[in-house]
Amino acid sequence: MAFGPIMQFEVGNLTVQLAPFTRDETQAFIAGLQRESVTRFLEIGPQTIESEHAWFDKVQSDPSSVTWGIWVIEDGERKLIGNSAIHHLERAHIHQGTTGSAITEQQYWGRGIASAAHKARTWYGFEKLGLHRLRSAVIQGNIGSRTALERSGYELVYVERNHRFAGGKLRHMDNLECLNPAEWAWSQWWNGERPTAAAKRARVRTQVTLDWARANVTLL
Repeated sequence: MAFGPIMQFEVGNLTVQLAPFTRDETQAFIAGLQRESVTRFLEIGPQTIESEHAWFDKVQSDPSSVTWGIWVIEDGERKLIGNSAIHHLERAHIHQGTTGSAITEQQYWGRGIASAAHKARTWYGFEKLGLHRLRSAVIQGNIGSRTALERSGYELVYVERNHRFAGGKLRHMDNLECLNPAEWAWSQWWNGERPTAAAKRARVRTQVTLDWARANVTLL
């Protein structure tokens, strides 16, 4: 599957697109991925153009993932500032995938881009891929990423203690999930069991996310 189709939406005064990118365009990630302030909470260290090219080649040939670049259009210029993806797509009894993203241009942090991109990706995963569940994980201390995921309907499932050393100390990893709120998927997931109160609250947030995406995301 490799790359997903172009999805466009507005965030403040910015036009944002989730869209494919080329091997050469991975150069845009390098400056950010060589800063400790960017990679501190990621599962990778500093990168080079060679390692980014190797990563691109792997992504392009992976049939179990859907990847997008995060592009902003500002003052007439289209700029690649990060990436977002649904990896490890499984289509057994339950259809699910694992999500991840990074914005490597720090000037675009805290502007709502990540939250909006998560919402668009969630909508695509549930309504275009027919998934029951999306999973993600965040190193504790990465408050911005955790908040952005929660806003699109993710809820904490469990904590993996002492996952990695980052920012001068051992840190736990929060593992979260987002469940498709559609009745067919919701009932199949719970399979006769009673949903938790937290899951019910998350379902409301996810439904709000999908409503926002239906109204604001354009597939080009």
